[in-house]
Amino acid sequence: MRSLKKNQQKLCYSTYADQITLYERDDNGEIVYDEIDGEKYPRIIAERAGYNEPVFFDANVSAGKGTAQEEVFGKDIDFTRTISTTDLTLPIDELSLVWIESEPKYLEDGAVDQNSADYKVAAKPARSLNQLMIALKALPKGGS
Repeated sequence: MRSLKKNQQKLCYSTYADQITLYERDDNGEIVYDEIDGEKYPRIIAERAGYNEPVFFDANVSAGKGTAQEEVFGKDIDFTRTISTTDLTLPIDELSLVWIESEPKYLEDGAVDQNSADYKVAAKPARSLNQLMIALKALPKGGS
């Protein structure tokens, strides 16, 4: 009864991939280079966190934060909701993003738009013999 299908809903997660470097581009979309001591270097404008392709999965999501769940992650962890599942193979970790109320969006370059995520993982997931519990912290909406 721990993970009844009727109590589950479809969610989506994306695991952290790597830093993505963004380069300055000209009007034609070509990378702008600076020449230093006879060598060309691309002009870097920013770096951002990169995320892998989102993956859909089914799990039980709490309605909200409750005192019964607080002890699993400790009393100092600030979280909004929890996910519980018996699928111990989920690779979700502290750097993962989760979509519950919405679906993932993508940037023009095809990368996952991390601002479209509903939640981030608030603490290291708690694994027991038969269950995985994940604390989630709501992310502000409206950025991009």
